[in-house]
Amino acid sequence: MTKRVLLLISDTGGGHRSAANAIGAALDEVESGPHGEPLQFEHRVEDVASHCSFPLSKLGPAYSAALRFAPPIYGALYHATNGKRRFRSVIRFCEPLYRERLRDLFLSYKPDVIVSVHPLLNHAALRARSDAKLTDVPVITVVTDLGKVHEGWLVPEVDAVVVPAREVYQRARERGIPSERIYHLGHPVHPKFEDVSNSKQQCRAHLGLPAEKTVALLMAGGEGGGKLLPTTLALAKSKLPLHLVVVTGRNAALRAKLNELAPSLPTPMTILGYCDNVPELMRAADLLVTKAGPGTIAEASLAEVPVVVYDFIPGQEYGNLEYVRTNGIGVVALTTNDVVRSVRRIVANLERLQTMRDRQASVAPRGSSRRIAELIANVAMGELSDAPPLKPIAAAAAL
Repeated sequence: MTKRVLLLISDTGGGHRSAANAIGAALDEVESGPHGEPLQFEHRVEDVASHCSFPLSKLGPAYSAALRFAPPIYGALYHATNGKRRFRSVIRFCEPLYRERLRDLFLSYKPDVIVSVHPLLNHAALRARSDAKLTDVPVITVVTDLGKVHEGWLVPEVDAVVVPAREVYQRARERGIPSERIYHLGHPVHPKFEDVSNSKQQCRAHLGLPAEKTVALLMAGGEGGGKLLPTTLALAKSKLPLHLVVVTGRNAALRAKLNELAPSLPTPMTILGYCDNVPELMRAADLLVTKAGPGTIAEASLAEVPVVVYDFIPGQEYGNLEYVRTNGIGVVALTTNDVVRSVRRIVANLERLQTMRDRQASVAPRGSSRRIAELIANVAMGELSDAPPLKPIAAAAAL
């Protein structure tokens, strides 16, 4: 039996597509349903903006431009829409721009399950489902932000809500979502992050990294922008006993700049562009210095590598800072001086570093994407309410 899953995203940053791809990879592994019946999935990731009229059709480029040139304005817009009445106004404005095309998408693909992986698409999915007269098709929200998430994520009318953390569960309950519809299955991290079997030393040997030095991995998402350059230079000039591994992503200019500067800096570094071996890099590292992307933080938890967060997107990633602080999985250091001080303290205190690793191991549910795929399989087979392997967060708090 084959079931179709439609994964709805918007390419506002890379995290939503990465989450959808992680779920898709886990769905590819499914071979049977909840009672052992043969089952496989066909799945499709759709950027909803491509089905919208202007200005929503330009949402991705507008988002990138706002973060590059005017982050405070983006943050103000985030907060301005983060309330029940205010977000309702956003919905009223947006509905005419997508209703017919999204309805037609649903009718042409005929999904058995609809999965929203973006805060702006939960209401949209419900409206388009109704317009297409597909009200028997379940809608699942997979929340990919941490902490006090945006109003748009939490819609009581959806059939199930997957949350990545207990903080999000509390927020969902405050928004009126029944506990039996909330599943604490973790952030959808690609299964390959859990399939790394080599030890830290084996990973280092394979990557050509020093066996004995403290390895700090520096990242800034796929685009390699923001404060990655000044943060790297501050650590490289600090004379700390480190080996830096800097992932510049698609930022070729930054990679060239660092390659030019590296020979004159006192700290050795390995400079990489966009790479697909991040799971192995994280497993090899002692410390991850990163912006506050929720996917990266979740991946770090699986790799049990403590984080130093040096930057965040105003509004949507602020809750991730609190998540890092309250769960004890790292530190927040928002200036280059603070980054150097924080790394120095951590490197000098191996007991603290180990405590952070232990917290990483306990804070995030394992097998997140595979558990989400299992939930989708149960939903697709009409067994949402009595899926024994899947636990609402109240029962899963010990994970």
